[in-house]
Amino acid sequence: MRVGLERTSNVIGYLAILGAAICGYAAVGAWAVLVAALALASLSQAEYGALYRRSAELGLGSLGFSVAMKSLGNALLASGGAYVGGVLLRLL
Repeated sequence: MRVGLERTSNVIGYLAILGAAICGYAAVGAWAVLVAALALASLSQAEYGALYRRSAELGLGSLGFSVAMKSLGNALLASGGAYVGGVLLRLL
């Protein structure tokens, strides 16, 4: 059952990135980057939320927060890169 859930999570992540690229191609506003990043960060929270809670229980709350913010930054980079890729495809 775990394999099926992991594949579903991967597909949703890829769809969020693809959606950002399509929004860039279709000249949708840059807010689409934030929506895609929020989707990717939510997937990360859903997958690793138990680890964040466990780190807070052990007194490492700042470490869990730091990891969550880095995950959000990675999501912003991925969705922003996909959006820019879509814009570049539109300009070709």
